Amino acid sequence: MSIHLLIESMQKLLKLHKSLLELSLKKTGILETEDIQALTQLLKEEQAHILAIEKIEAERMRAASDRKLNDLLEEIPEPEKGILEEISQELREVISSIHEQNKLNQSLISQSLKFITFSMSIVEPPQDDYNYGPNETGVPGKSLFSSKA
Repeated sequence: MSIHLLIESMQKLLKLHKSLLELSLKKTGILETEDIQALTQLLKEEQAHILAIEKIEAERMRAASDRKLNDLLEEIPEPEKGILEEISQELREVISSIHEQNKLNQSLISQSLKFITFSMSIVEPPQDDYNYGPNETGVPGKSLFSSKA
């Protein structure tokens, strides 16, 4: 296990998560303005961030010999231990903020979908069943059209 590699990967993870939080905050504004093109571009950026986070997380796991950080902190000497604890705490806070922001964004999306559904129900007339079926009310053999015409 390389402590310096572990610290470096944790710092990268923190930086990427902070950037992801900024994107989540930006997404809220885009959802409020209903800019679909900007939202599409932002989703691509988010996907790139997520892929980078997965890559750095794999590096972190290799540096930590596939062990959890809490288990490693017991074995790490003091100066590095303090640095890792600080980064870990800040990372938890950023991830929590991302989670809360995503809840808000999800709520905004849900409200938009409800509004769209409501608007469509007002614009569209109610659908009646115009298909023929077993409950036909027409007289058999009698057509609405005259074949003599």
